[in-house]
Amino acid sequence: MKTPHSLSILLLAILCSACEPVVAPVAERPVQANSAIANAQAPHIAAGGTFTQTEVTSLDVRTAGPNTILDQTSRGVITGTLDGDFEDRLKVTIHPNGRFNAHFTITCECTVAGREGILEIVAGDTGELVTPDLATFAGRAVINGGTGGLSGLRGVLGIEGEVDVPTGLSTYTYSGTIHFAP
Repeated sequence: MKTPHSLSILLLAILCSACEPVVAPVAERPVQANSAIANAQAPHIAAGGTFTQTEVTSLDVRTAGPNTILDQTSRGVITGTLDGDFEDRLKVTIHPNGRFNAHFTITCECTVAGREGILEIVAGDTGELVTPDLATFAGRAVINGGTGGLSGLRGVLGIEGEVDVPTGLSTYTYSGTIHFAP
């Protein structure tokens, strides 16, 4: 059925002012799930725990102007709301003043709320060298889903921690909220 043009409805209403009120027909439309609304309605779960790197599996160090660039791959364990083993690939840019910024991807074989799968978490942080053997940092991690039972997992986590400079290993806490998108 064709929906009348709004001008036609207006003219018809003027001509039939003594008639019954004119109501434009409502076209039938299929109901579609709006993922943004569905995500907003999914119950949010408070999340918290710890990432602990246990071994550096590869390290490449180079300079770019006055900066030192580290490309590192590590393995570790994550505990808390997210639970499992992870591998991360990170790039750290260390500036001459001791400050640094890092961007990394964490791939975790995890269990969350009894569901298992593989998560990919993208994160970034900034930090600084506190002593010759210790650096601290803080940043944010975003979960955009995964595989298996974790395919609909979403979340934003604050992260903060420290790096043992001689070993290159870090330990950091995470906290925030997660939810399973429908």
